[in-house]
Amino acid sequence: THTHTHARTHTHTPHHTQNTVVVRFKTTKTKPFNTMSTSSSGPPFSPPSTSLLNDPAQAMSWSGSIPSELHLSPYDVADLSPPAPVHIMLPRVGYLHPCAEEAVEEFRKYSLQTSSPSVWFSGPSRSPLRFDLPVGVLFDLSCICRGCTRASSTPSQLPLKLHVHFSSYPEGLAAYAGGEAPKRMYCHQLKQGLFLEHGNARVGMRITRPMTDGLWSAAVKGDFETYKAVNDGIVADVEVGTVVKEEDGRTEEQKRVDVVREGILREKWEREKGEEEDDEKGRKKRDIVNVPVRVIDAGSEDQRVIQLPVKGSEGWTLGNVIEAFLGVPDASQVCRVVNGLYSVPDEASIAELWRACQSADHWLYVVTLNKEETER
Repeated sequence: THTHTHARTHTHTPHHTQNTVVVRFKTTKTKPFNTMSTSSSGPPFSPPSTSLLNDPAQAMSWSGSIPSELHLSPYDVADLSPPAPVHIMLPRVGYLHPCAEEAVEEFRKYSLQTSSPSVWFSGPSRSPLRFDLPVGVLFDLSCICRGCTRASSTPSQLPLKLHVHFSSYPEGLAAYAGGEAPKRMYCHQLKQGLFLEHGNARVGMRITRPMTDGLWSAAVKGDFETYKAVNDGIVADVEVGTVVKEEDGRTEEQKRVDVVREGILREKWEREKGEEEDDEKGRKKRDIVNVPVRVIDAGSEDQRVIQLPVKGSEGWTLGNVIEAFLGVPDASQVCRVVNGLYSVPDEASIAELWRACQSADHWLYVVTLNKEETER
């Protein structure tokens, strides 16, 4: 057990077998704690720009894509022979429907259901895939369910083979209404994550439509530089005293609104002023109220997604989270994948993992499977 040290984890990004990512996570000693109550293809791989060197791990995770091979479901083929498969690169942080939109429209020409909006995807095991989870999470689920518990075993799972369906929408799968459905779900999850992260809804309420469009477009394209620019604009501090001006032609109603807004900003600024600290590299890092983390139990029948509040100040580790969320006595008996990383130790700080591996919706996804399940 590493205590108050840096644990070096050599990890592998499954979608780029030639690249090795070195991530250092702060670790803390595991200690007892109170559990909680209650479309086309994406861009090819390119190194992060120099402007992103202050977020190297997150920038690297955003730069990855999954080589994928899409087929039209044989049950939807209208001709005697199926169309040729479509090969695309799907960004790990993207979502299936918008990222594969052009392939879907191409397959629609050969389908019996040419006007059906209820498009759905199935994975290598032919089980339906959720449209509200990032592509990278879906790939991690696919790998771990097929016995891949080490980074060295993931190349055999590539390309990721998917089937596109236009009929027989599965029961139990969240209804897909077409068009903006994935984007609406993303926005909902983003605001959930921001609420937990900051402990209130104020940051989420600052998101404008252009900001939403910018974040969504960046996620679909795997464009971390654009995402970071928009995201930083949402969570950045606002200088108090710059909202209300003297004589600027505003109506009395506008002035009253601005006074209220200035009071909210002043309260926020005074609260957060003492919450910032310099990390070991001299960068500013804001403490978070809760860590937005979701654990996916790949061994359950419906691959349930579990989310519970994790206080950012309580020193939770990955092992703590796995044991509390899954109700298991020993996290070491559970295989886990965190954003394509297979060798993350139990002692890794969950807050540091979140900072490095969070998805575009501000959630950290941990895919798990009990080791007994992998031996079957």
